Amino acid sequence: MKLINIFCLTLFLFTANLVSAQTEALKTIYTSKDFNIKTTPNNADVFAINSNGGETKLGTGNVDLHMEKGISYTIEVRKEGFQPVRKIYVREKGGIDEEMVELENRVVKINASPADSRIYADNVNLGKSPQEILIKKGQSVTVDVKYPGFKTQTQVYYNKAGADVPETSHLFKMQDRLISLKSVPNGATIVIDGKKVGEGSYDAVITKDNCINVQIEHSGFVSVSKTYCNKDNESEPPMSDELTLVDRISQINVQPEDAKIYVDDKMMGKGSLSVKVLQGKCVDVLVTKPGYSPRQLTLCNKADYPPAESTYPIKLDEDEAYIQSAESSDKANKNFTVPVNANTPPAEAWKKMTSIVQKFFDEIQTIDEASSYLMTNWVPATFNASEGKIPNRVRTRVIVTGGGTNPLSYNVKIQSEISKISCYRQLGKLPPVNQDECYEEFTRILRKYDDLIGQMQVRLK
Repeated sequence: MKLINIFCLTLFLFTANLVSAQTEALKTIYTSKDFNIKTTPNNADVFAINSNGGETKLGTGNVDLHMEKGISYTIEVRKEGFQPVRKIYVREKGGIDEEMVELENRVVKINASPADSRIYADNVNLGKSPQEILIKKGQSVTVDVKYPGFKTQTQVYYNKAGADVPETSHLFKMQDRLISLKSVPNGATIVIDGKKVGEGSYDAVITKDNCINVQIEHSGFVSVSKTYCNKDNESEPPMSDELTLVDRISQINVQPEDAKIYVDDKMMGKGSLSVKVLQGKCVDVLVTKPGYSPRQLTLCNKADYPPAESTYPIKLDEDEAYIQSAESSDKANKNFTVPVNANTPPAEAWKKMTSIVQKFFDEIQTIDEASSYLMTNWVPATFNASEGKIPNRVRTRVIVTGGGTNPLSYNVKIQSEISKISCYRQLGKLPPVNQDECYEEFTRILRKYDDLIGQMQVRLK
């Protein structure tokens, strides 16, 4: 078999220090100059892995390698349906001439439909589909697939002599529905398809392509029935249901009329909306419109809670962040070129540039005259902080970069971002100024920064 000189594969050559830093837990094998790897199964693939995770295939089943001095090589043997084996090989006097690498632990890739079903291995929650299940040699693993509203599916996989070889992948189709039924009043009898099954509550299974009829019976009450189906092209049954429900309806009327109305974070309408509140439930209502301070309220239909009112007239107040800023879509979050007078020395121009920035921003995070780079800290401004309003925060900073030396110019970006309503509602307070994921671009610039670029143009002209 032809020897493979890994040293010549420049993409897969890396130093011993890099290997040890990234693969401390890997087993190191010392080899002779010419070294042979055999695999079990004999059709497993052999790969060389570099320090950046890149790889190249060296062969299948049987690979001869020419080992260079002072070089560490990470080799991985893999085959679908098995756990890969990765080792580090180093040439050393007295090292071995060959090694048999055996793949002995099985791997089964579990997929499920719906795709976000939860996968459990021996009662441990691994997360959503897909997942890879490791079955060590001589052991077995019990896999449960769960999804809200569906009957759990179970499968046992073995990696033992005499047992069926586990498949490399399996798709669990969640088909049989599960409904948690609750009666009102609680002691009512639950009858399914004419058969008494319980009192108060019951978990009912609806097999694929079938329906069930549920009837609630209780002394002093009129019986109530409802049919649930698990058929294609029909409404999906709920995960749980109370068969005696007393619902409330609240009418939301908003000014301005084009304001958006969200119910439990889903946009449901504009200006006017009837909101249904189930008995024993609460819903969150959020009303928003750019340029106006958002409003939120919680409607409840629960014991010991004030009942939801029939109408809610809501008039949004103007957002202070908009009042104290100006539309600047041509400058906000965009690079703006500021040319420098040809007679101005670069050092003097840079001094003027930094001086102008410092008039508007007290703190500079990074500055490098040699590369013409400057970045200020974020400066926050809080608005709508009065009681009953949802506050927001605008953060602003300036970034200056070199725009060229012939002629000399600078690129200036005023970054303007506003806090997300979702973060405030999740945290219960305004997010910290440096929590980037809680801010989004604001196409406006606070008025106190509006003249920044104008001053640069005048003084550097």
